[in-house]
Amino acid sequence: MMPTDIKYVEEGQEGRSLREHLAMLKRRLVWLLAPAIGVFLLALLLAFALPASYQSVATILIERQAIPQDFVRSTISNFAAEQVQIVSQRVLTVDNINGIVEKFELYQDPDSTSRSPRTELARRFRDKMDLQLVSADVIDPRSGRPTEATIAFTLSFTADGPSTSQKVTNELVTLFLNENLRDRTDQAVSTAEFLDSEAQRLNAELVLKEVELAAFKSENEGSLPELYQFNLATLERTQREISDARLRNQELEKRRIELESQIAPLSPSAAVVMPNGEVVLSDTDLLKTLQSELRRKSAIYRDTHPDIIRLKREISTLNSELRVGIDPRAIARELRAAEDLLLQLQQRYSDSHAEVVEARRFVDEVRSELRAAQRGELVPGPSEVADNPAYVVLQTQISAIDSEKDALEFRVAELQQKILRYEALLKRAPNVEKEYQGMLRDYENATLKYQEIRAKQREAAVARNLEQEQKGERFVLIEPPELPVDPVSPNRPAIILVGFVLAVGLGLGAALLREAFDGALHGVREFTRSMGGEAPLVVIPYLEHSGEVAARTRTFSISATAALTSVLLLCVSVHLFVKPLDVLFYMALNKVGIG
Repeated sequence: MMPTDIKYVEEGQEGRSLREHLAMLKRRLVWLLAPAIGVFLLALLLAFALPASYQSVATILIERQAIPQDFVRSTISNFAAEQVQIVSQRVLTVDNINGIVEKFELYQDPDSTSRSPRTELARRFRDKMDLQLVSADVIDPRSGRPTEATIAFTLSFTADGPSTSQKVTNELVTLFLNENLRDRTDQAVSTAEFLDSEAQRLNAELVLKEVELAAFKSENEGSLPELYQFNLATLERTQREISDARLRNQELEKRRIELESQIAPLSPSAAVVMPNGEVVLSDTDLLKTLQSELRRKSAIYRDTHPDIIRLKREISTLNSELRVGIDPRAIARELRAAEDLLLQLQQRYSDSHAEVVEARRFVDEVRSELRAAQRGELVPGPSEVADNPAYVVLQTQISAIDSEKDALEFRVAELQQKILRYEALLKRAPNVEKEYQGMLRDYENATLKYQEIRAKQREAAVARNLEQEQKGERFVLIEPPELPVDPVSPNRPAIILVGFVLAVGLGLGAALLREAFDGALHGVREFTRSMGGEAPLVVIPYLEHSGEVAARTRTFSISATAALTSVLLLCVSVHLFVKPLDVLFYMALNKVGIG
């Protein structure tokens, strides 16, 4: 070794030069290559012994509703991500998975079919299947805020063969598409059917309430709240009619009294005037005159008085000829006239005056005769026919007044009954209103519910047609599963690279470890360090004999052969299991920008 190769480090420490490291690696070449080649070969064996797994991927777009929701609103309110998860749970059931496993003969190794239960097969299948949601930043049309929405999702399945992976992925895509369509259609149909049945139930309930309300109205006719003001106004109007009728009755009574006072001095029969001017009374008037005179004289004289006897004889003769009985109305008129005369005499004379006493006795006589006539003791005979025009006019007016008074009395009686009826209705109104308002409130609530359900029913029918015609939100396959060319596992380049790194590290570690435990001194620097820093006076180079040269040559040849074999095995493996070498070559050229 040349003196220039010796390097001393301050404070007694030495550092190895590059030549010394290379010399050490040369000495421990076997320790370096043997474990490195072994580990690398094991890595190659592991990389190419592991079974290849292929993955086929399909992309499904979640297409928005074809018709704007402002015109037609769907009955499915799930978010896209939620709908995907729901469909996934329904598709990836144990029965569906086992059907796929049996259809494509998955996991047919002896250990799986004989000992793995159905749930274990489903678990293994789910481990090989992958579902990934694809999201994008969008603007929420309702709030106008940016949000993240699921616009698509990917389905993939990993299998031992590329064809199996593609077929299973295609089967999953079909199941997802069909299940989503069936689920949305079933939801729309079930929603429409539920609303139909609910509408029928509410309609029956509404009809029942209408019947109850109609029966209540019929039972409480006139006492309903909406008729309260009408009843009150009718009651007031009826009371006014009664007052008007009574006032009219009083007016008619006054008028009747006036007419009776006018008719009292008149005779029903007109007097006959003789040519000499003498007035000859009719037999009827004469009879009335004699009767009046008899009553007047009976109040003064005894029954044996000649005048009394004469008057009774004349009256009897006229009665037998005329056959005219006692007229109570005439007696009543005579009574009123006698009472008026008595009142006038009492105003002028004392009660003991002879004229007052005579008038009072006459009034008593006429009053007793009137009572006897009214009791029927004096049976009236046929009434005479009035032929006095003035008398007839006044009698007609009195009769008209009597008829009108009778009609007014009948009308007042009717109005009083009407007042009693309406007062009873008004008295019942508060209790009826309380119950009626409760029934009306229930009816209005039922009506609102029915109208709301009917509106929802129409919307559900349109939404059902929307889903059945596939115009709603749907899954659309935009990238069908393709036949995979490259396996997704194992990652052979990564295994080989890791194996190479481990091989180099293990080889260097073994070489350094062997060098550390070797007690021999190699080189001047080690010898100087072992001598306490004293350098030798002279260095004699090591002279190799022919056997050592041959052994070193043999070792180098073996190492080179092993390294070359490893490189060849690596190239063949990459060419066969990863990609052809020419393809990798052109890819490398493209990377550096040459190709």
